[in-house]
Amino acid sequence: MAESIEFSKKVIDAVEAKAEWYNSSVIPQISENYRLFHTCVKNLYDLMIKKSLIKPDPYKLDRKISGIKPLDNSQFIDGERITIIGMRFSEFETMLDWICTYYKFSIDSLKIPEIKKLIDYNNSFIWNSLTPNSTMPNTRGLGQLVMEMKRGGDMLTSSSVNDIISKIKKTTEEILRLFKDLTEFQKENYKCRIRKDIILSDKFDQDKAFSSEAEEVAQIKKLFTSIIGKEPFYTQLVEEIAREDQASNRDQLQAAVLEKLSIKEEKQASNTVQVDTKEMLLDAIHSLCAQATPLGTVYTKLSENNEILQSSSTTFWGQFIAALKKALGIQEKPVEYEVVIVEPATNNKRKQKVSFTPFNADIQKKASFYNSFSLKNSMAYKKFQNAEEQKLLEFLNKQITDLQKISIILKALDDYFKNNAPAEKRSKIKGLSMELMALKNNMVNTNQRRAEYISYIEEQEQMKKLGLDH
Repeated sequence: MAESIEFSKKVIDAVEAKAEWYNSSVIPQISENYRLFHTCVKNLYDLMIKKSLIKPDPYKLDRKISGIKPLDNSQFIDGERITIIGMRFSEFETMLDWICTYYKFSIDSLKIPEIKKLIDYNNSFIWNSLTPNSTMPNTRGLGQLVMEMKRGGDMLTSSSVNDIISKIKKTTEEILRLFKDLTEFQKENYKCRIRKDIILSDKFDQDKAFSSEAEEVAQIKKLFTSIIGKEPFYTQLVEEIAREDQASNRDQLQAAVLEKLSIKEEKQASNTVQVDTKEMLLDAIHSLCAQATPLGTVYTKLSENNEILQSSSTTFWGQFIAALKKALGIQEKPVEYEVVIVEPATNNKRKQKVSFTPFNADIQKKASFYNSFSLKNSMAYKKFQNAEEQKLLEFLNKQITDLQKISIILKALDDYFKNNAPAEKRSKIKGLSMELMALKNNMVNTNQRRAEYISYIEEQEQMKKLGLDH
């Protein structure tokens, strides 16, 4: 009995040390792999929309996510493939975005049931067998769309698709490997908690429990719910505890557990691997491409809303004069709107005149510019790869600042058009709420990546000052 209690204490110390190592070393790898996974999926989603293989999901921004849920994988008729796969793949990308932005990766959150949920969600599409002949409806549908995109596109499109799918395969395989290792640790973590909270507690009848393996299992089961709570009772793992305490080969079993919980030197060395800071910056810059779609939609909606307001405020005679000036090449007076700007930080309000035509033209230019480097083998993206790191950071900072200013003005214009359109034409005004939300969410993503880069650079500088750089 005394030996079993002593072993429990050793296990507790080893698990606590290994948990700290996982949180500092392995968990960040999982988080980073999910960000890469999401980037690839987003690129594939945008590419399929661009090639008109699927339609943009009208419900995308209305989804409220509170946790990992399985993706619908029910059968559908072939005629519904574009609609169904478009919706499901959009939902898949939205969930990945939520995971990267809001999910808390840690030893405490990534328990065995949660790991299973994440693995099942990753496998909503079987990435290493993405074929039109798959027996899984989602995989078959996406495989057919990917095949059509390769056949109907140019060499650049086909190369891009192959590159995206290849990266997704490697990334999901790495996530699965890390999850398998983590699952093994969580089994020992589960057993450790039983040892710490039940076996070492005053309520545990040690004399009775250590009379046999079956009695130890019974004693643990008796106290489990009142002490541990609503977590699942894994009989197999509890039986392992009893064998480690009382089996004839317990010495070998105990040694195997402590060996499994040891932190290997080669794993520790992985923490010192040099991070490619330029790649971190390029990843942040590439995330700007997500803004191309909402900005393009904004340009179209603003143009139509402006037409409605201008036609409504002009008399028949005014319209005739405007048409005559256009025919004679006489330039019209620039359109200006005096809008109310609300500063997000202070909620202070101020009036500002917006020259509509140049502002909307800038929106269109930005959308085209971001779209120009959405593919990583494009000439525009290669220019970024050849640029200096400081220049890239300056570019990224400017883009974020520009987008923040644009979003503030867009919100003001949105309110202006809604409030100033004639009552009979107000229903024709197209709101920008969905696009503004998309711009905001994308900015959160880009800002997060920039913050990670800056944090890492500052940490390295501090390490150098302390003489701890490698």
